[in-house]
Parts: sequence; structure tokens; C-alpha cells
Amino acid sequence: MRLYCFHHAGAGTTSFAPWPRLLGPSFEVVPVLLPGRDARIHEPRITELTDLHREVRNVFDSRPPVPYALYGHSLGALVAHHVADQWQRFAPTPPQLLVVGASPPPDMRVPVIDDALPSEHQLLRLLGHSGARALPVEVLQTRILPLLRDDLALARALRLAAERPADVPLLALSGTRDELAGPDTMAGWSRWTTAAFTQRTIPGDHYFVRETALPGLLMDALAAVTRAPESTTRAVRIAPGTA
Repeated sequence: MRLYCFHHAGAGTTSFAPWPRLLGPSFEVVPVLLPGRDARIHEPRITELTDLHREVRNVFDSRPPVPYALYGHSLGALVAHHVADQWQRFAPTPPQLLVVGASPPPDMRVPVIDDALPSEHQLLRLLGHSGARALPVEVLQTRILPLLRDDLALARALRLAAERPADVPLLALSGTRDELAGPDTMAGWSRWTTAAFTQRTIPGDHYFVRETALPGLLMDALAAVTRAPESTTRAVRIAPGTA
């Protein structure tokens, strides 16, 4: 089973670096690094869906097709849902599981995303406990905040384009201390799948993607999907509870 991982806004794929070791050899972890950050810092950032489609298609085309799942965190959750809904653009088969974390569903208003020009205060509040706020002011203003603004523009485009639920089992994850996308908010993702919906909580804040409990939960979820007969995959539910 392959797991494509989509990162949160204003960041890269560093949070996923330990996952291959933590998930083990049964699962192939593929972090998807969007341009404009980390090793791709000099490439233009993506704010339009046509560019996102090209980027995701390149990632999928670079590997032989195998059964796969999607995990997206915050901005990445919107990307992952879009990929699940539009899977015919990227793969010969749909994903076997869609996991979304730390993101309000597309039909729930989020001012920092939906406002075309979010204030610096809104952006700094969104960064919250990410660690970026401790960076020098010059780095924040010249690198982090412009990246975050463009990522939020992509998030806005994804929310506007979301018209229908994906026909893929969906697991929604929230941090126990997440003020932006807590359990009540994440429950709204039930409207965005026509297959099985399951919800879990993870100890942590909005950036629980860095918590060690998450890879273990994902491993259990992916194992459940892998064990299920192909004819029942759409109905697979992950045992409820808290990681």
C-alpha cells in the first residue's frame, strides 16, 4: 500500500520524514513537496488548480500504479480530497482510503482562507505553535508569510472548486487542542464522502502531524483497508476512539 502525503500551508514535507520508519516496510510513504519551498524553493509556488493537477499527475506518473491511500494535513487535506474526487486525472484506480487532518471542510467558512487578503495578524495566529513564529522577523516577512499567503490562495481555490463528496472511505482526524479544526469542525467532513466515514482524535494542537501517535493510527487504518476484501473496501470503518 502506498501513502501519498500532502503537507500543510507554509511548510514542506519535514513532518513526514520519520513516517517510512514508523509505518514500516509494508507501506510506501510518498511525501508530495509542492514547489516554492525546501529543495524546490526557487520554483514558482502553486495557486491555481491547473498547476496543481500537473504537479500531482507528475508525482503519480513517476511510480508504477499500486493500491494507494491519501493523507492531507490542513491545506493538504483539501488537496487530498480534491485528488480523491478527481482520481481519474491521476491514477487508473481510486484511492482505498482518504485521511484528512486539521482542516475545516470545504463548506465551512474559514476567514483566514476565504478572505482574499488575510491580515498579518490572521497569518501569525494560523502559524500558532508551528515554530515559525520564533523565526527572525525578516525571515517571517520575506519568506514564511508570502509562502503562507500563496498556499492559502491555493486552499481558497480548492474550497471553491469542491462541489461533491468523494466516493472514497474517509477518516477525519483532529487534534485535542486544535482551535481551528477541533472534533466538532472535523465532523463536518462526513458530508464530503459517500462511503464510510470515521472520526478520530490525536493528542496535540493544529500541528499534530508531528505527534508520534499519528503514524501508529495511520498504520492501523491502512492495515484495516488492506485486509478488507476488495468488494467491501468502500464500507471499511476504522475503530472509533482516541489515539
